Amino acid sequence: MTRGMGRTVSAAPGYAPDDEFDPLIDDFQSSERLYRHFDLPLSETERQGFSVTQERIRTNSFWPLIGYSTKERRAIKNSDGVLSFEDKERPIRFGSHKDAAILEYYSKHLSKLYDRTLKDLGISSSVLAYRSGVGNNIIQSKNLFDEICARDECTALAMDIKGFFDNIRHVVLFQNLLRVKGVERLSDADFSVFKRMSKFEWVETKELKERLGKHYGRAGRICSSSEFRDKVRGNHNSLIRTNEKEFGIPQGTPLSGLYANISMLHFDEVVSKLVLSLGGSYRRYSDDLAFLLPKAVQIEMVLGEITCRLAEIGLDISPKKTDISVFSRVDGELRSDKPFQYLGFTFDGQYTLIRQSSINKYYRKMTRGTRGKIWAAKRNKVPSDQIFMRDLFKKYTHFGRTRNFPRYAYRASAVHSSPEIRRQIRRHMTIFKLKVRESIDAIYYPSDARLP
Repeated sequence: MTRGMGRTVSAAPGYAPDDEFDPLIDDFQSSERLYRHFDLPLSETERQGFSVTQERIRTNSFWPLIGYSTKERRAIKNSDGVLSFEDKERPIRFGSHKDAAILEYYSKHLSKLYDRTLKDLGISSSVLAYRSGVGNNIIQSKNLFDEICARDECTALAMDIKGFFDNIRHVVLFQNLLRVKGVERLSDADFSVFKRMSKFEWVETKELKERLGKHYGRAGRICSSSEFRDKVRGNHNSLIRTNEKEFGIPQGTPLSGLYANISMLHFDEVVSKLVLSLGGSYRRYSDDLAFLLPKAVQIEMVLGEITCRLAEIGLDISPKKTDISVFSRVDGELRSDKPFQYLGFTFDGQYTLIRQSSINKYYRKMTRGTRGKIWAAKRNKVPSDQIFMRDLFKKYTHFGRTRNFPRYAYRASAVHSSPEIRRQIRRHMTIFKLKVRESIDAIYYPSDARLP
């Protein structure tokens, strides 16, 4: 890191991708500034005047991260086409407002060195997530599908790294950090950040609420400094947990994505060279790996080699999420033996669609969101015909802000030149109105006294 830092930085706690909504990373990367933590949100004036120096990084006393877990049910088909379901739990850890601002600024400087390293190695086009200027998942899926068309006949292979952030080896990350920085020893400031991200401390939200009770979240912060010392950290029965493992970094900080990328530097370099030597191409979008290979290449060999390379850095693939599609010319048209899934989209050589599981997830969120809104109105004694619906329209319909699924689908339809994507959600307004009506009837009129 260069000395003499002192420029302005915003305090957003998450990475801001080129697109405003990316369902692959949006769940745990937030740009919201008003979340509650152990410190108060930074005002606009404070953000404008916020500056970072190496000394400030080195001496900063980081607050513990706040932790919670998200759960997602995924449908998976095996090789025989049998459908099964599994619940995926993702632990999220996010920092205080001041700490997030420091890490965001640090990340901006480190990312410049990382991007330069990728360029020097000739693999900039292979690393696609958590970087500015390379496009979002819509753009990157379009690029891959276009390459399939240009190759005419090929084999497409997609793989998913199991528990990516939770299994990043600290020693691997450390060695790659030295390489990116071009040093033999990290500075005190760099090592302070590395220690923060590897031996991170956190407190679970649920336990905080149970311990603090009615005192939780007063005056714009989770608790006062004295309450933190007495009730959270304390001398006995502390709520603070520490990652004592030799692997794992938190998801949800402004540095998480960049650190994850850096941990894969040597892997990306080796695999890119291997695939290029076979006449193919390689891409990695966070924990999603994609390969396009000539049909003559033995896929089993490539799978085995990638698995071995991942094992060398303590990672493994998710066998159930490995997807292989063969593209061929049939009667002059490009076709696949089965649609290829990549970054939330499917492509069969002719049509690009949003993956159906993503649409199902959107409707599940719509159902939960509308019911939650109606329940809150009922508890606050709001008449059913006076419920304020603007927030629901913003979240779940095309009338809302850009950060929602319908707008995302419309952009994807335009980028992929795929009217079929718009048709996939053509009934979303009808379904939305139905969900609202069903929720009102069930919550306000549970006896079915009201006629439909």
